[in-house]
Amino acid sequence: MPVLNVEALIAERVGAIRDYHNETGIPRAELDLSGGIDSAVMAGLLVLALGADQLTLVYSSINSGSETQTRARDLASALGVRLVVHDLTNTYEAMISDMRKNLVTAGFDDAEIAARIEEDNTILGSIRSCIRAPLGRGYLRMTGSGLRHGTGNECEDRWLRFYQKGGDGEVDSNPIAMLSKGEVFQLACGLGRKLNAMEAYKAIVSAPPTPELWGATVSHTDEDEIAAYLDMKGCGHTFYSYVDPDSGHYTDVGLIERVARFNDREEGAALFESQADEQTLENLLQAATRSSVFQGVEAALVRKVLLGARRTERITRHKFNPNCPTLGDRERLLKQQILTDELPRR
Repeated sequence: MPVLNVEALIAERVGAIRDYHNETGIPRAELDLSGGIDSAVMAGLLVLALGADQLTLVYSSINSGSETQTRARDLASALGVRLVVHDLTNTYEAMISDMRKNLVTAGFDDAEIAARIEEDNTILGSIRSCIRAPLGRGYLRMTGSGLRHGTGNECEDRWLRFYQKGGDGEVDSNPIAMLSKGEVFQLACGLGRKLNAMEAYKAIVSAPPTPELWGATVSHTDEDEIAAYLDMKGCGHTFYSYVDPDSGHYTDVGLIERVARFNDREEGAALFESQADEQTLENLLQAATRSSVFQGVEAALVRKVLLGARRTERITRHKFNPNCPTLGDRERLLKQQILTDELPRR
């Protein structure tokens, strides 16, 4: 399993977060709790690092369904942390209405705007993400100030940069940025046991990951959006890795984690370099199709996901924030034998 020692990983990440707060002299923290796996893991780590009383958890809803809020409430209750719930729906709808009126006043065509919004759900989704960020920051200031922690993992942030720069990317740290989605799931199972919160964590591990940014009437999962993002709908493979909620063992090895582990190897290290000429790129793609990392994945699909990830990295490079610390790196966790880059075989 990629996480060789989940207890050691919990201890290492808790220590890194605690050290970060001690170094800054800031005892408090805020976290946007979405009802999803990444924020659930960060909530558990922060409780262990800082204590429940030093944490402000915020769940913000915009035309959201009830399932994510229920999972967020249940987890906060299991962890003994106060949860702020804020329904932004009316604020959001009033703002969108005003924005469209202002665009028409400026000379833009409302019918074209409406068609553009209808065709691309990410337009309003990005706005929803952006207005959640100041809300979390504001609640943090009102409850004593502190650091705002991020929830980005390796599969979302390393190349795809599957986040909104002024929304969920507006944070002071990203402590799970070096962990794949599957490793985050494994960490959640370990936290459930350690914090006596297995039921709450199992419900989240079992739920399809979603940023829930398209409203309650539109089905929106990470898998579907990433498939569209990479032009790979119906490819027959998951993009994230998943685990059994009882054992924490991998049940699926995702394509994005496979890309990461290939690119950590010598033969894949140059794949995302913009200077790579066509022949070098072709050689890398051929090496990838032969790599054990992609065992069981068709050669044509290997090429497509690598080229899609490479293209996406180039057009999202502007999102990268080098000043947002991860409080450590994957290499150190590998040397400590807490993680391994060897992927499970079917």
